[in-house]
Amino acid sequence: MLRKLHSIPGLIAALLMTIVALAGAALSVNPALEQASAVRPSLATLSVATLASRVSAAMPDVETLTRRPSGVIIAHYQAGGQQRASIIDPATGKAIGDYRPSAVERWLKNLHRKLFLGDAGRIATGATAALMLFAALSGLVLLVRRMGGWSRILAPIRGDGLQRLHNETARAALAGLTLSAMTGVVMSLTTFGVIPEGDAQESVLGVSATTTPPMPLRQMPALAIDVSSLRQLTFANAADPSSIIEVNTTDGAGSVDPSSGRWLAFQPADTWQRVHGVVRMLHTGEGLWGLGLILGASSASVPLLAATGLLLWLRRRRAMPKLAGNVPARDADTVLLVGTEGNSTWGFASALHAALTRAGLRVHVAPMNDLAAGCRSLRYLMVLTATYGDGDAPESAVRFLPKLERLVIPGGVAFGVLGFGDRQFPHFCGYARTVHDALTARGLEALTDPGMVDRQSEPEFRQWCTGLAERLGVSLDIRYTPLLPPTVPLKLVSRDDYGADPEDVTSVLRFRLAEGARSWSTLLRPRLPRFETGDLLGVVPPGATSPRYYSLASATADGLVEICVRRHPNGVCSGYLTGLQPGDTIKAFMRPHASFRPGAGSAPLILIGAGTGIGPLIGFIRHNAARRPMHLYFGARNADGGFLYRDELRDLVADRRLQALTTAFSRSGSRSYVQDRLVADAVSLRTLLTHGAQIMVCGGRRMAEGVAQAWERILTGTGLSVAQLRAQGRYVEDVY
Repeated sequence: MLRKLHSIPGLIAALLMTIVALAGAALSVNPALEQASAVRPSLATLSVATLASRVSAAMPDVETLTRRPSGVIIAHYQAGGQQRASIIDPATGKAIGDYRPSAVERWLKNLHRKLFLGDAGRIATGATAALMLFAALSGLVLLVRRMGGWSRILAPIRGDGLQRLHNETARAALAGLTLSAMTGVVMSLTTFGVIPEGDAQESVLGVSATTTPPMPLRQMPALAIDVSSLRQLTFANAADPSSIIEVNTTDGAGSVDPSSGRWLAFQPADTWQRVHGVVRMLHTGEGLWGLGLILGASSASVPLLAATGLLLWLRRRRAMPKLAGNVPARDADTVLLVGTEGNSTWGFASALHAALTRAGLRVHVAPMNDLAAGCRSLRYLMVLTATYGDGDAPESAVRFLPKLERLVIPGGVAFGVLGFGDRQFPHFCGYARTVHDALTARGLEALTDPGMVDRQSEPEFRQWCTGLAERLGVSLDIRYTPLLPPTVPLKLVSRDDYGADPEDVTSVLRFRLAEGARSWSTLLRPRLPRFETGDLLGVVPPGATSPRYYSLASATADGLVEICVRRHPNGVCSGYLTGLQPGDTIKAFMRPHASFRPGAGSAPLILIGAGTGIGPLIGFIRHNAARRPMHLYFGARNADGGFLYRDELRDLVADRRLQALTTAFSRSGSRSYVQDRLVADAVSLRTLLTHGAQIMVCGGRRMAEGVAQAWERILTGTGLSVAQLRAQGRYVEDVY
């Protein structure tokens, strides 16, 4: 619900927020520019009396002195029948140049404050500030939830490129946006009198002075105040003996008798005036030019936040299935709750909902966060939930467990839990296990053990549904259609084959965007979708419904899509892909794999791959223009037909993009495996770890398990473990 509420301001007022924010960002530069050009006295302090005396001596016709928050002193006077203004050098009191407010600045202020629409525009900008404040605060709550609490607010943000761009930008800008929006709301409410600006001071400024000759300004005791507190001083009119001196400072305002130089009256600034002054300073940055630049940078991020937020909202909308026949909760005998981070779990929930409905059950489907009482006929509770990161709740389930503790559940309710996750994480489907244990603790009967689906595997989903059907005593006709993103047509432009046996060939396939294709990422010209090395290429082979995923050895900047595929016996997709010839076209999509990326910085990388697992690893090496230390351990069956990228790897070593290459061949030469090579190099590998090295493993599951066991041996006595390195993001896997 909070995510929906967070989206509302962006959808309603995205354009207004962008206009107001960009105008504010442009205005934020002015205090810094004015501060840089301000002329300051050489003395540490300067009194108003001294300044006024110097200016009046140099400019006898001066009427008013104004001090800008930046410290710039401006004198206003009549010259040639026209009102003029000059910038003053406080050290001499002389004019050093005309003061001409920028027409661009006036235009920007008019746009920022009232959209050129008078009071109607002021109301609109005030409402925009309120919406921005709500969006900032709700966004902060969502970010804290996503990160797993305040203690992890600065941790690396997971997700695909669009999610990271939105959340990283928000994390950097939220404090500034919140302050700008909050002070903007206060200033708007003050403008319309909802919040008082302070008591009027006209009564004290109208007191008459005596008519004795004026005292020299330099000697007036009332003006013996520091210039830094001055806002405005209005000189007495020499032609009017009853005229007085009017002074406005940060501490209050009053009138001074020109004859005695003493206060006739003085009214200290009240609380509202002081608060309003602070709010104005915080909002405009006037007087705090550094803060102004920070707030301006935060405001400049609004267009990016609005655009990425809109794209994420559209993506979530497209991913949501249309559930026909969703029974109201009060009439349902079966409640199916869904926990998901990116909506992919909804495709499985939709299939299960339809199958249970066809089996005669009355099913209500909802996000896990919407768990509520009122299900009077409840018999079965089904939970399909993804796990976010390494065991955390996904976005649509973060409030489930607290609600469960307070909920009164009728007796006799049975439940089943199916988890979705990625086996590379130590706590695979960890949140599903947590939910299963919580429901058991509430006294509910488990229909099955908690099921676990790796990387949205349809066979594993069907297997769990078969067990569930047996316990329910019904037949479940599962008709699963995966919710796939839009595909792009790719044409095979080249292939390199390894291995003499055509039934066991390994191919490096390179694709480009097919001629005449329109990419989903742009309406202007055809181009590849955005992806990075290590992301996944999703392909649905002819006659199949579920995609197969292949690690990418290239990035968008390379201008092509490169994957490594080994043909497996009876492999539907591997047979399809390895049977392609240059010129053939496939339809595919990109799936981000943000958890499999080299960490930032210059620490060494230990790359370990076997067979086609070398694909993303060679991509990382190719892009190593900074010559970061990279050490590759590559394993294959034999050195002849299994040594993928052999010549290129040697060139990369010579180019120092790859510092060391260690190979292991299980059916030729020394007949060894990569884990054997790792153990043999234990001493040097431990040294690399002391320098912050990151370990990246790509390949089959059995290989990855053997590599993990080898690392446990290598780490003996170091105080580290594979689990600890995983938790630190220093041991990552792409396992299939």
